[in-house]
Amino acid sequence: MSHGGLFLYMDTSNVHFLSFSQCLKATPAEEGGKRYVYLEASNESVDQQGEIVLARALEESAEHYLKYGNIDLDHITQIGPKAGIADHHLYEIGRPVEVKIDNNRTFVKGQIIQGEGPVAAKANQFWESITEVEPPQRWYPSVGGSILEDDYDIDPETKRKRRLITKVRWTNIGLSRTPANSEVPEISVVPIGALAKCWGAGGLDITKALEAGYGSDSASLTGGGALRRQSLYGAPINYWDFRHQLSVALLRHKVSGSAGDLADYAVKEYGLSRSEAAEWVERFLRDLSFNYDKRKAS
Repeated sequence: MSHGGLFLYMDTSNVHFLSFSQCLKATPAEEGGKRYVYLEASNESVDQQGEIVLARALEESAEHYLKYGNIDLDHITQIGPKAGIADHHLYEIGRPVEVKIDNNRTFVKGQIIQGEGPVAAKANQFWESITEVEPPQRWYPSVGGSILEDDYDIDPETKRKRRLITKVRWTNIGLSRTPANSEVPEISVVPIGALAKCWGAGGLDITKALEAGYGSDSASLTGGGALRRQSLYGAPINYWDFRHQLSVALLRHKVSGSAGDLADYAVKEYGLSRSEAAEWVERFLRDLSFNYDKRKAS
């Protein structure tokens, strides 16, 4: 059985997978004692079968998913009954609480089950795997549901025919340790994308977050502890130096985009390793969110 990507079924013998771009790991952030995960469920990437699930298809089925859907491990609650998997219902670890669409990307916030006993056992093990060990284990999302309608077009890059999934009945997100495609994103335990704080119709308002969060002058970034000892050679010598340099780049519109775009910029401009860039960008965005909310409340 394959895992990861997009899992859709028209019958028990017709399984498909879709891949997504890499996401960032994060430090857990509980809300009111509840446990949440955040993930980019789809971004209209082409899967290994040359198929694309359109964001509008998921958007049209989002209400159904929020009302009836679940989050489980490896789609076991979906395939378990017909596959003869014992206690398949115990693989459910949570349910969706929010779905947001940002252009061609679909973001989901899910609440993870808490409690004692067998019903909560796998949810507790999952949560411990991403919060209680170092490094945290990697988990990747896979959207599950029924294909209701499709269409075909020609990929402008490869010139190959591809299948477009235009209507679905979305019922499930399975989390897997072994994605079928390396482009599938890792889940996060802090808000990402359209689920992040300071996110407006045009995306993450970095300028607003920087000014409200750090109390800094947006031209010079002199306040709020933004300045630290810096490298004479341009490359950040520590996280604080990196935070200052990236803040300047954002405010001067030298860079914009998703967390992945910022990590790419950090690798290219600052010579950081991919893992260090991802970690520092995630920490930077988390700092923005925390300090922005703190300033708003004061």
